[in-house]
Amino acid sequence: MSAQEGASSPPVADYLPPPRHSLRGVYHELLMRLTYDIWQREIRRFSRWPSDRPSRILECGCGPGFLLRFLENWFLGAEFVGLDLDEQLLDSACERTTHAGFVRGSAEEIPLADATFDLLITLHMVEHLPQPLRFIAEARRVLRPGGLLIVATPNPVGIGAKVMGKRWSGWKDESHVALNPPHYWRTLISSHGFTVLKDGTTGLSGIPVFRTLPMALLNWGPLFLFGFFPWMSGEAYVCIATVDE
Repeated sequence: MSAQEGASSPPVADYLPPPRHSLRGVYHELLMRLTYDIWQREIRRFSRWPSDRPSRILECGCGPGFLLRFLENWFLGAEFVGLDLDEQLLDSACERTTHAGFVRGSAEEIPLADATFDLLITLHMVEHLPQPLRFIAEARRVLRPGGLLIVATPNPVGIGAKVMGKRWSGWKDESHVALNPPHYWRTLISSHGFTVLKDGTTGLSGIPVFRTLPMALLNWGPLFLFGFFPWMSGEAYVCIATVDE
């Protein structure tokens, strides 16, 4: 998650994690590790590379660098690049990672060469973009044939949004200028030279009761195991697609 260009971006502090060695920081680190582990499994499952790891990975909207650090541990020897607009977040990501490179720029105009990445992943960034179509086109441009695109974004037609109405976190964030239903993203991605390999949505975390114990276990437990599910009523839409060869 990152700060990207939107109508009214939240303060950068909203994206920065708690101090690493504080109790909250340790808890946050553990939660991120459990939450992000699904991506290691999905990347390996859908990989089409000679080995089980990509050689070049780009995260658009890398924020403070949690996912990049885990990617470094999962795919040893790969090259990593993080893209974000905010220098403070890039500084935090640089401190958190060991050998990733960073670029300050917009996901709508990725300042990187054509067909140079095996994997592009972006989690909860596209909803901040005034022109998400331009990002999908840029993702297609920088990915190699057979490369993977992974996108996650809030689902405005999910149960959480319907139950919470204007109180839903997706609507309350004024920087969310591109909240679209799952079929919009699937169609957009498919129309730009990608084949969707797997998509679906997550759980019910948009409803506050499912974020507190004991009900949180009903939401987070399955998510830690499966990541997302083949239904379109969950909190966030997730799509894994490959570049057509």
